[in-house]
Amino acid sequence: MDLPREQSLRWIVSSYAGLHARHGEGIGTPDLVQPTGEYFPDDFTPTPEGIARLVARTLEYAPVKSGLDVALRFVSDEGAEDGSCGTGKSCGSGACGPSESASKANKVEDRVLETATGYLLELPVASVGHPVALTTTIARAVGGIVLAEAGEEATPAEQGGMSELAAVACGFGVLMVSGAHVYGKSCGGARVSRHTHLALEEIAVALALFAAHHDIKASVVKEHLETTQREAFAEACDWVESNPTIVTQLRTRPEVLEAGMFRCEETKGFFGKLFARRAAKEEERAFGFAPVRR
Repeated sequence: MDLPREQSLRWIVSSYAGLHARHGEGIGTPDLVQPTGEYFPDDFTPTPEGIARLVARTLEYAPVKSGLDVALRFVSDEGAEDGSCGTGKSCGSGACGPSESASKANKVEDRVLETATGYLLELPVASVGHPVALTTTIARAVGGIVLAEAGEEATPAEQGGMSELAAVACGFGVLMVSGAHVYGKSCGGARVSRHTHLALEEIAVALALFAAHHDIKASVVKEHLETTQREAFAEACDWVESNPTIVTQLRTRPEVLEAGMFRCEETKGFFGKLFARRAAKEEERAFGFAPVRR
């Protein structure tokens, strides 16, 4: 599996680093949120109430204030709305529900809208019936809320990709990369769908940066990834390991990366990575950084 082109790699690195340069203290050291009962212990039902609980649970892992007012609205592919419900601790009104038509395949339709009291998440009906698509959509929405709460502004063309990078930076990278390549079977045969703005390879690079930044073992990240996602992540990790100076600057001087003052080295072999790591460790020691392995 190929890496993204250099232009994309530079955008991912500079944009991801920019989030930490401006909001590193707020982001902190997030957990790597996995699609397991440990992180999502609530019984799930494909109902407005069940989805509201899932959104509320996801928000608990995000660097946003507790009790943030977030509501859901289910929309069809034409954007027709059909009720809404809040994502607080209790949601039992039954006043909202999905419409019957579904969004077009591979078209990302969700939106996060600011309201007078909080946020409104427009959730495509099509994503409700697919667990991976649903968790990916919610993770991206939470990333969008994090950006809005931080006062970040992005053009409509950039909003989707930046929301996904923010989601990765906040610990939702496994959920995001899982939705970037979903293999399934239908009456027409095998089918691959994508529920992200960024390509699988691009999100995998962001996830590899997150893991290296917070010193999380690759094996931990791979534990709940499908085969194709594992391959993309392994390729991304090889590239990040070949660019340890980027990781050092991400930890110590992210504003340098944000400004684009870095080189994208090609993926190296064992000895090339070894020599590059030694040089990067010397730089880390100069800044007094000591990573804590998890």
